[in-house]
Amino acid sequence: MTESNEYLIRKIENMRKEMDSIHRSVSSLRYDSMSAAFREQIAGSFLDINREAFHNAMEPREDLSSQSLEMLSQLSTIYDDAIRSYENEDPNGGMARLEELSELISKTSVTVIGKVTVNSLMNVVNKAKEQMALMETLRFQVGRPMLRRSCESVFGSIEPEDIEAKLTPLSSAIRLKIMALLYTNARSFTEIGKELDMQKGHLQFHMRKLTEAGYVKVDPRTHLYSIEEKGFLLIEGLGRLFARLE
Repeated sequence: MTESNEYLIRKIENMRKEMDSIHRSVSSLRYDSMSAAFREQIAGSFLDINREAFHNAMEPREDLSSQSLEMLSQLSTIYDDAIRSYENEDPNGGMARLEELSELISKTSVTVIGKVTVNSLMNVVNKAKEQMALMETLRFQVGRPMLRRSCESVFGSIEPEDIEAKLTPLSSAIRLKIMALLYTNARSFTEIGKELDMQKGHLQFHMRKLTEAGYVKVDPRTHLYSIEEKGFLLIEGLGRLFARLE
């Protein structure tokens, strides 16, 4: 966990204690209103820190070309749209825009905006996604007891966020095609790229998503990619599910 996130977690705990203390002493105030104010204050802290980090990473250098400045402007617009969506209580829209931003950054040539800038922006965007997910978990756990009980009755002990985390790496037609290719046989990176007619950098991004999720592994000796056991279980389950939905 990064230092900034640790600081925010401590701040959350301190504010939670203060909120509980106020709730006990001021019985006339509605607890749900206090919870909403609490969540808004924490969300504001997250967003302010992330905004500052993003704009620091976007700091233009004097040697940048007009093409580079145009690309930075495009990235900044998508980022601002993502944060605005979250502030307007559209967390799904915010996350979708951040995913779009991640893909665009991953496909941006380091010769355009520089390797350091690419890496810095990717780190900031990944932190923004983590923070938005954490805020939604906080919203769910602090202020929605009826929703929490409903989810428990449907999903048992599995949190909806955990289900989302497992499904998100496969919420891409490209990654589903990769899984389909590997379902029949282990394949090399070159072979997968040729089948999908995809450039190396773009394919690396998707392969990293699948390996980080634990759905795909690469043999260090043969350099062949294959599906892990939980990848098999998930892809087979999705196949049966959508066959029934047709």
